[in-house]
Amino acid sequence: MNSPCPTVIFRVDASAGMGLGHLMRCRAVAEAVTDLGGGAVFAMVDPAPSFVDLLKDIPAEALQLPGPAGGDADLAALRAHVERLQPVCTVVDGYHLGDQYLREVARMSRLAVLWDAPDRTPVPAAVVIDPSPQASAEAYGAIAPGATMLLGPRHALIRRDIRAAIRAPRTALAERASLVLSFGGSDPLGLTVPVARRIVSELPASVTVTALVGAAYPRPQDLHDLAVSLSPRLRVEVNPPSVAPLFVAAGLVVTAAGGTIGELVALGAPALAVVVAQNQAPTSGGPYPCLDGRVADAAELIAQRAVALWNDCSARAGLVQRVTGLVDGEGAVRIAGVLLSKFSSEGES
Repeated sequence: MNSPCPTVIFRVDASAGMGLGHLMRCRAVAEAVTDLGGGAVFAMVDPAPSFVDLLKDIPAEALQLPGPAGGDADLAALRAHVERLQPVCTVVDGYHLGDQYLREVARMSRLAVLWDAPDRTPVPAAVVIDPSPQASAEAYGAIAPGATMLLGPRHALIRRDIRAAIRAPRTALAERASLVLSFGGSDPLGLTVPVARRIVSELPASVTVTALVGAAYPRPQDLHDLAVSLSPRLRVEVNPPSVAPLFVAAGLVVTAAGGTIGELVALGAPALAVVVAQNQAPTSGGPYPCLDGRVADAAELIAQRAVALWNDCSARAGLVQRVTGLVDGEGAVRIAGVLLSKFSSEGES
């Protein structure tokens, strides 16, 4: 029998190597679940304390699973938690959790999957979530027949603080004097320091560069040392309570081409996207210009393009005009509503 508060379990992991992207997009849905009166529980293998801290403001409970991720002990522990909590569904997000793992989860709970591409074998998922513009209901239907499809920018995973900032007043673009660098919570390619060093030397003295990194960033001391040497031109923000004020005030954001893209589009911010992971294929059809951060001279190319964009305010204004209205910020709320209403009503029938 379900508890009075319908609960959603999020099976997701995070690490310095893996990054925080999967955790943060699950966090967006979890925030919306709690806003709608549900409960959120995160089941993770060996989560670092700093990652658990990210869940406190949701608020969500964190459960530690035994490793290795995707192994028998992981599944057995998850099954025990499912039997105890009786969730309305379990959301699984992570490339390292393979299709057989997903099938096992589907045997113990209604399964919702958070995917980026339909490169899977058939999985009995009840819900498929993919907010990317190219998400295809036909392709996903072939591997998850009968699933509810929550696809495209209408389901962009926008966090609570970003949703609240969408209608905040803005300083005129030409008057903004801040450029933000954000290469993911862990900066897997180590771009922050070399790009910051190059970009500060090329921008006008009136511009402040803010290097934004997350709890998984592995080289905070190197970044702080650089900031001291370049003070006051370079500021460092490590895992701030909210990134929204930084993005709203920025004249340009140079960002990893992951979930942050949707947030910047929702805020109507000008940005330059950088591919830092395999699932972030460079594309000419995205909302922002995009560079590949995996090439040998990436730091130099990124800095050059960012400086050129900064010096062309009309081009940045064009980016703002291009993205305005594409994402309304309510995607996570829509997803949470489906998870809670669909599965709660099924459980009661």
